[in-house]
Amino acid sequence: MKPLSVFLLVFSCSVCGALGGYLATELLALEARVSIASKETGLSSAILRRAFVELHHRSPSKGSIKLSPQFINKSCQLLKEATLYVFFFHIEHAHGFCWRSINAYRRYSSYITTVSNFEPLLDFSAAWAISKCSISEGLKLGRCSHCRSVKLINIKLQHNRCCVCRT
Repeated sequence: MKPLSVFLLVFSCSVCGALGGYLATELLALEARVSIASKETGLSSAILRRAFVELHHRSPSKGSIKLSPQFINKSCQLLKEATLYVFFFHIEHAHGFCWRSINAYRRYSSYITTVSNFEPLLDFSAAWAISKCSISEGLKLGRCSHCRSVKLINIKLQHNRCCVCRT
């Protein structure tokens, strides 16, 4: 991390506490949206935006955060990766939602890059939105009635597609 970023976050920590600065650093390292980092840590968006630019040498992503899990139904591969992420999120035992999300995303990301040698399809902000839906009982893991593989069930949908047998 660049010296200016460290200075900004350490300065912010004196206002909001050391854990907020450490959490913000972790979130920004995973390229989380600034609005997510600001909401979860209570730090100023302007300071987080400057720290993001210093850390990644580019502007942070703009636009709205995905609040609905409907985006994971765009492709079968995305649905498979979302299912894997939810599995890692459910087995994570860290205290606090953010730390569970961070640790689950790291597991998911390292698994995908190790197995497929490709970058994960989900970014951290999308994974965070999926975690929120999983906590609020909008998404859950279940079994396909045809092939018995694990699939992600969206309670709001009439039909939840299985990516293994395509039923």
